[in-house]
Amino acid sequence: MTGFSVWWESLHRQARVYDELAHNAEEVRAELRAAFDRDRNTLGDDMYGAELAKKMPEMEGGIFDALKAHIDELERVASRLNTTARNYEGAEHPPVERG
Repeated sequence: MTGFSVWWESLHRQARVYDELAHNAEEVRAELRAAFDRDRNTLGDDMYGAELAKKMPEMEGGIFDALKAHIDELERVASRLNTTARNYEGAEHPPVERG
């Protein structure tokens, strides 16, 4: 019978790649949040700065909502890769029954 094989170790490695991507995105999000917090009051005292100041909360919300969705998806992929790897590893090395 022919079939296929899965390198569960590779699945774990790829899960670590996605974990690292999520971690990097979290760092970027934190740096961006700090930049917004630091520079929020430098929009200027004219009508353009006032208009931008009114729109900033919605703009920031959209940016940070998108980053959160991206990070959540990276974490979900990593979790699913690890689950799949454990399932294949378990099939390859089933527990020994003792009786």
